[in-house]
Amino acid sequence: MKRVLLPAIVTALFASEYITLDNGKVIMLKDDGTWQEVQVVKKGNETIAIKPDGTWEKIEAKRIETANKLETAADKKFKDSPLVRKLIGKWEGDGIAYTFTPDNATLKIKEGNRYKTISGKWKVENVDKSKKIVTVNISEGMRLGPLSFGGEIRKLQIDGDQLVDLTDRFDGKVYTLNKVR
Repeated sequence: MKRVLLPAIVTALFASEYITLDNGKVIMLKDDGTWQEVQVVKKGNETIAIKPDGTWEKIEAKRIETANKLETAADKKFKDSPLVRKLIGKWEGDGIAYTFTPDNATLKIKEGNRYKTISGKWKVENVDKSKKIVTVNISEGMRLGPLSFGGEIRKLQIDGDQLVDLTDRFDGKVYTLNKVR
């Protein structure tokens, strides 16, 4: 019994890795390919990760890595595009608003009786020049290859001083926004 229990404890202690995202949140990457947000607290010289289910574990501070969000060459090329540069500024529509600066973006959208706000760094995922559509990811926490943690993907069509949000068009929601001067 002791021989089986010891490897199980060692595996449980080292089964997950902790990563601090750009927005300060900490996630635990699990061996099964899933992840969950945890709260990390310091108690004296100890670092403790508290999981959403209420369980916790002591972790070594060196086991928490910081996710570095690097600007890729593709993102830099897209952000230099005249179509993408048109996004910079404030846009408002019925129940929706965007604010784009060169580094950060804020989306405020009405959901029922409340507004949902997403704010943070933004990245250009794709540009379709012929259709004037820019796909952006707002407030992405981290990217591991093709996987994106957090963030909001939005598909935006730019037509002069109007921005058409096509993200939810399959649900029958298309938002038209005007540039605020």
